[in-house]
Amino acid sequence: MVAAQKVRALSELASYDMEQEESLKHIPLGGDKPPLHVYDAKTPMGKCTLFKTLMTNNCKMDCRYCINAKCAKRTAIYKYTPHELANTFMHIYKKRIVQGIFLTSSIEDPVSSMENILESAHILRIQKRYLGYMHLKILPGSTYDQIKRAMQFANRVSINLETVSPSHLDEIASNKDFKNDILKRQAWIRSLQSRFKHSQGRSPGSVSHTSQLMVGVNGESDQDIFSLTASEYDHMNLSRMYYSAFKPVPGTPLEAQQAAPLWRQNRLYQLDWLYRIYKYSRDEVQNAFSDEGFLGNRDPKVAIARTTFKRPLEINGAEERDLLRVPGIGPKTAKSLAQTKEKLTSLAALRKHGVVLGRALSFVKINGLHQTTLASFN
Repeated sequence: MVAAQKVRALSELASYDMEQEESLKHIPLGGDKPPLHVYDAKTPMGKCTLFKTLMTNNCKMDCRYCINAKCAKRTAIYKYTPHELANTFMHIYKKRIVQGIFLTSSIEDPVSSMENILESAHILRIQKRYLGYMHLKILPGSTYDQIKRAMQFANRVSINLETVSPSHLDEIASNKDFKNDILKRQAWIRSLQSRFKHSQGRSPGSVSHTSQLMVGVNGESDQDIFSLTASEYDHMNLSRMYYSAFKPVPGTPLEAQQAAPLWRQNRLYQLDWLYRIYKYSRDEVQNAFSDEGFLGNRDPKVAIARTTFKRPLEINGAEERDLLRVPGIGPKTAKSLAQTKEKLTSLAALRKHGVVLGRALSFVKINGLHQTTLASFN
């Protein structure tokens, strides 16, 4: 039986690599045992509770922000064997504490550390016949064959970009190569997705691909971050980019650096939504940034609308694309308004279609009337 201290420590240390759609919770194990860290998350298979863990926290990398790096002040080293990891997960899975697994690792050696992740996944899928959700982290420096095998086991794979350029990465993690260790591996993932797109059953073609960027770690602007994000969506077949506001971790070389405000992370998520879901163009998105390349703590959709709407938009007869640019109007509402055959003449009619009036009224006209005269037909 694996020691509870190791299980808890490696799961707790994985919390430093949290995505925005994950929330940490603690499951009591009874007696004097420490509680288990698990993670409620949104996944391609829906909401589920994940057992998220490192294979080991022993790392040769010098990432200055990371508690597991060789330059950090670590108190103890823990490591699973693949069989220990598989048995531990299946034990808590059968108790219905979790429904899925997110497996990552610190890097002792890129190839051997990735091989331990893959061997754990193989045991779970083939020997234990586990069919549930599995997210595998691709380690920088993994081989093409290892990535292919990971994508045959996983529902989702990810490799973190961390920051926006080779020079920025060199400042915070000098022994990671931005182009060769990360972008090249992303290109392999994209190639495998395309190659196996129409394969039957579990295959690389059905695996989603995500990445993560830190916000405010070493002077990058929001425009720098989003420019890379847009390129990832356009050229790397990325499913999601996650943004993580930098928080200094005690015991790391960056422990005295100021934290990035959480609102900056959240404004990037809003802008990401406009580009990825609302299909704003790159040119439109640029209107959200200041001259210095930052978003500011304001809704980017409102900021863009104030720049691009030269006059209020007449709701009646407007096209779906134009309606979607109005704050307070989302995709379903835009489609409903564009497809309606009735002439809209009141605020009540807009509410019926789902318009958030407090956000929209500055930017629209209804039957020729603008905000200053709308009160007369409320």
